[in-house]
Amino acid sequence: MRNAPRLLIAVLLVTSFTLSGGSSSVVAAKQDGLKDFTYEQVFRGFGRGGPPPGVEAEQITGPLPTIRGWADSSHYLEMRTDPADDTRRLYSVSAEDGSAEAYRNYAEIDANLPEGFSARLAAATTPDFTGFVFNNEGDLYYYNLDENRFRRLTATLTTENNPRFSPDGRWIAYTRDRNLFAYDLKEAVEHQFTHDGSDVVYNGWASWVYYEEILGRGTRYAAFWWSPDSTHLAFMRFDDTPVPIFPIYHADDQHGELEQQRYPKAGDPNPWVKMGVVPVAGGDVVWMDFEEKADHYIAWPFWTRDSKTLTVQWMNRGQDIIRFYNCNPLTGEKEQIFEERQESWVDFFGDIYYFEDGSGFLLRSNVDGWSHLYYYNNDGTLKQRLTSGEWRVNNIARVDEDGGYVYFTGRPGKTWNAQLMRVKLDGTGLEELTQGEGAHRAQVSPGGAYFIDTVSTITMPARMTLHRGDGALVRELGDSRTDATDDYAWGRAEIFTITSEDGQYELPAYWVLPPDFDESKQYPVIFSIYGGPNAGRVSNRWLGLQPHYWAQRGVITISVDHRASGHFGKAGVGLMHRQLGLWEMTDLITATKWLREQPYIAKDKIGITGGSYGGYTTAMALTYGAGHFNYGIAASSVTDWRLYDTVYTERYMDTPAENPEGYNFGAVLTWIDKYDGGLRITHGTIDDNVHAQNTIQVVDWLTSNNKDFELMLYPDSRHGLQASQRSHSSRATHDFWVRTLLDGNIEK
Repeated sequence: MRNAPRLLIAVLLVTSFTLSGGSSSVVAAKQDGLKDFTYEQVFRGFGRGGPPPGVEAEQITGPLPTIRGWADSSHYLEMRTDPADDTRRLYSVSAEDGSAEAYRNYAEIDANLPEGFSARLAAATTPDFTGFVFNNEGDLYYYNLDENRFRRLTATLTTENNPRFSPDGRWIAYTRDRNLFAYDLKEAVEHQFTHDGSDVVYNGWASWVYYEEILGRGTRYAAFWWSPDSTHLAFMRFDDTPVPIFPIYHADDQHGELEQQRYPKAGDPNPWVKMGVVPVAGGDVVWMDFEEKADHYIAWPFWTRDSKTLTVQWMNRGQDIIRFYNCNPLTGEKEQIFEERQESWVDFFGDIYYFEDGSGFLLRSNVDGWSHLYYYNNDGTLKQRLTSGEWRVNNIARVDEDGGYVYFTGRPGKTWNAQLMRVKLDGTGLEELTQGEGAHRAQVSPGGAYFIDTVSTITMPARMTLHRGDGALVRELGDSRTDATDDYAWGRAEIFTITSEDGQYELPAYWVLPPDFDESKQYPVIFSIYGGPNAGRVSNRWLGLQPHYWAQRGVITISVDHRASGHFGKAGVGLMHRQLGLWEMTDLITATKWLREQPYIAKDKIGITGGSYGGYTTAMALTYGAGHFNYGIAASSVTDWRLYDTVYTERYMDTPAENPEGYNFGAVLTWIDKYDGGLRITHGTIDDNVHAQNTIQVVDWLTSNNKDFELMLYPDSRHGLQASQRSHSSRATHDFWVRTLLDGNIEK
């Protein structure tokens, strides 16, 4: 236990509550002369990295070095601002001795570009930062550093999207008007590969549900992939014809505008999908041998290193079977090489690694209940299991084939800590390379000779260090603590566990207590929550300034992860199958019961807040969990899973026809008769992810039944608020908690 008063220790032992040990801390009990945080520092970001120009504010925590990857096995790339002329330059820094030389001088590059262009604003660059492509007012421009040549590539009435260099830097692929193109930089010729793009047919551009739930937002709708030898493009063709239209109304101008979104809600038809490969130098599209209109999902293709095979992942509509098919890009013929089944659901593999020596591929699978590494032969037979045990591998950081190691981030001990680890390709020699408590994030050099580690804890802001491949410290690179950090009264942050009501789980939790915590007083509480499957919030990392701001004002911030949040492996996560809402509420209510047993908790002032799935959890807390929670702010909330998309919802719930009981239980309106006030609801009016329909249906009931609640609509905002509206949202949220938990007294 750490810094716990004796009386508190007694209480914690009686309630089966255990505190985690931790790293060195900047958090201490409040002392006379220490400062309180201001609203501007916390909610407008003035205390993190410095205020905007012309505004005076103390920098409480500062930025770490900006690392842009590795130039080679022993030099990392760092973006630095030269204080002499305030220009940004990319430096190559020796890992061994720290000596640096300019790698790319962005100021000199910008001097060779027309006005309005900057290398820092490039849409894409070649790996060596010698080629830059810009998207300016919808058209593409190219600059080559070696030739010092700038040229315009396109001049069209519509926009080019997602320009991506080929691996050899000769080509740039992109989409326009829902068709796929590539520009040959050597011959200065544009090649168009598809011609049927329309308002329902998209080539290389993802249908909404694939973008949101399968390929991911980071793709920005791109659905095409270069072959390693730069000769072919694999791409997906989507046909949204069968997908129902959901109308989204824009209230601008005199008559407004109606946006027609193709959005498949749970149980609806999905888009038809094909996987094609086209030779970029010329030739017809070859379609892989999948039935276009079958009720299934295909996605996440991976090229083998020799560019001769395209591995395509297939999943059934029920999402409990996934297969790999090796496809011939010249003929489209396919051969199944791998299959995984789970009783709950399976996930697409987003980080398959094909070995350069052609020996097979590396997978990270949770098929045995925990996420681990498996080494397969090219034919899909298992060569070697690399990791095992009741702990999880988070991601693959680097594969060093020559050295025979896989570097990865894992959680081998306390589930709220994350360590950089490595294991040999024969499954032996498992090592933890980072040491101590905290959430470690590492950037491993090619060959694994060095890695840069960024770590923070719940009591320590982030710092960055450089290590050799075996974990030995080389030097410190940065620390986000500043000269002002120790001048403030930080709250007392702690990680602990709360025993579930059935006694089967120790639920991870953190809280931030007031700096001058006094058990004889009573403190209100804010639960910060998300709640979705495998989406835990409790991690031993720096929480930022906001929980400490509230702690200074006498409000305890807490977060508790339920049994299906990921801490207990896929076996725990799988408990949510067909019953979203049940275990989130069961375990959160257990946490509130525990809180209410503590003499220092204000039992009539327990709040909860979250957005998206966290908004759903909040709305359920004020309905299903009414009486356990007093106040809540639900932002952009799902309120009925029948109103959300097919891929995400059916993964966990199956279809409404297959699971009517589960859908009924998980709907906010099922429990709304229990609602007793205290809810604030916010939503963007043109949210294309969680439609405002979810909020409107709940508001309809609340108004029809004359219930007290607050509603804030943000015009023309999607799932994330427009930048111009964020200050209002922060202020309104802040003032709600001051009004409800502090009786309007911010100095309390």
